Amino acid sequence: MARFLKKFDRKKGLPPGSLVFVGQQKTDKPRLRIIDYDISMMRDEFIQSIDDAAWTKETETTSWINIDGLHDAELMKRVGDNFCLPSMVLEDIMNTGQRPKIEEHSDHIFITMKMLSLDEAQGKVKSEQVSAVLARNYLITFQEQPGDVFEPVRDRIKRQNGRLRKFGPDYLLYTLIDSILENYLKVIETMGERIEEMEDEVLANPDPKLLEEINLYRQEIAYVRKSVRPAREIISRINKLESDIITADILPYLMDLSDISELSVDSAEIYKEMLASHITTYNMVMGNRLNEIMQFLTIFATIFIPLTFLAGIYGMNFEFIPELHYKYGYFILLFVMLAVTITMLMYFKKRKWI
Repeated sequence: MARFLKKFDRKKGLPPGSLVFVGQQKTDKPRLRIIDYDISMMRDEFIQSIDDAAWTKETETTSWINIDGLHDAELMKRVGDNFCLPSMVLEDIMNTGQRPKIEEHSDHIFITMKMLSLDEAQGKVKSEQVSAVLARNYLITFQEQPGDVFEPVRDRIKRQNGRLRKFGPDYLLYTLIDSILENYLKVIETMGERIEEMEDEVLANPDPKLLEEINLYRQEIAYVRKSVRPAREIISRINKLESDIITADILPYLMDLSDISELSVDSAEIYKEMLASHITTYNMVMGNRLNEIMQFLTIFATIFIPLTFLAGIYGMNFEFIPELHYKYGYFILLFVMLAVTITMLMYFKKRKWI
């Protein structure tokens, strides 16, 4: 399946808002989990049906409902029915090729982003779509599969003295976005370490395998930029929202996300330029090596031109060539050839051609 653009064949001819999963199914069965908490209590459990989470709409506590697995259209329909989500929002959640975006509705805010991970063995970047619906007293997150960068957030919730327990779902959303952005930096930093190492290798040993690796990293950095640049736009829009779902106490924290998103974009751009520079340097070094080889061959051929001329004269089959019958003619010719060679080499050296 294409990485930069998902195929939309399944949605062809269907009306907007149709609940059709677009992407690669990464889990057999959706998994639902609720973490409900306030400053004095915390409840963490897995549930079998989204109907079992309907009570979270009526409580004064903060509820985090996480759903792993986006392929079940019936489950998504039940989510929409229980939490009054528009079909267009549900459609975007089930479309794993959806561009990162943010939408403000009357009773909730919808955000979808990409969560990145790096397979260091293959040097490949993998992405997973993460969507979130923020309401006044609950947050629903949707992921393609179990396993994420949110485990430290869950650990912080379990600590009663943590700041998370004192704030509502808007601060929880900030914390999750912060984890995603910090993971962007981690992925870029890990790739960047190898990209910077390539700089010396390009000059010292520019072989085809290194060129292949440079091209691989160029593709992966482009894939990272596809996620981090829209994320910067989302953070910019979050800071401009005038929704009462996001309290004034959280605004300073949201402003802090701008710095991380800008750093992620800047880092990705820097490494993109470095890789382009590596390609230029590689071509330059290989060009210089080719020039050195051609210079050597040219000098070698130039030296043999007069030697071939002399050998050609005395290799002719004329009977009356005086030197042919001279006792020391052969040795004199070798001496003349050696003298011509040395003279030409001295001339090339003087002109700094060698």
